[in-house]
Amino acid sequence: MIHRVENAQIHFNGQKREEKIYVVLRRHIFFLVIGYLFTLVKSIMALYLYFFLPRTLPFLAEGIVGQFYDLGVLLIALFILYTMFLTWVHYYLDSYIVTSERVLSIDQIDFFHRRIAEADIGNVQDVKVRVNGFFATLIKFGGVRIQTAGADSSTLWLKDVPQPYETKDLILKLSEKNRKLDLHRAYTYKPPEPKEVKDSSQEASNESDDL
Repeated sequence: MIHRVENAQIHFNGQKREEKIYVVLRRHIFFLVIGYLFTLVKSIMALYLYFFLPRTLPFLAEGIVGQFYDLGVLLIALFILYTMFLTWVHYYLDSYIVTSERVLSIDQIDFFHRRIAEADIGNVQDVKVRVNGFFATLIKFGGVRIQTAGADSSTLWLKDVPQPYETKDLILKLSEKNRKLDLHRAYTYKPPEPKEVKDSSQEASNESDDL
């Protein structure tokens, strides 16, 4: 099941006043686990380089060579910490937001660079799901392709999201609801009544009568 947003305090920059957030999606946690498994392997290799390799090659722990070797291992450890933090940043900040009016894709390219794409949910024309591979089929994640129509026609990809078929159904349901609401507003729209403007000559005569 997709976990819908229940907290009314959740919002994002550029959110409209009456725009309601239905769901916030991130890539499946499988990719976070895989990223940290690779980090674990690199950490084990760094520990081997620091504690065990100098015992096999004693010259790595002596003199100027040992100092440069320790510096190299330290740089490797810092790089591993950096990749751990970057893995979490991409998992948490790369997100997809489905609202009552739009579908937004937020891609955190680096720490200071973010790319945002959006599609009007009322213009959604076609939604397709792509599930490729053993793990994607087993633990149910995949890509959702959204094709929009209209003057701003575009294609939006929600990559590796959990429960892609339920995501597709939700987007199509909200799209149909949005179109019906727009149609209802178009048929029930009443232009404001023009304000009455008094004739200037009549106002002048009324003023003379008062005098």
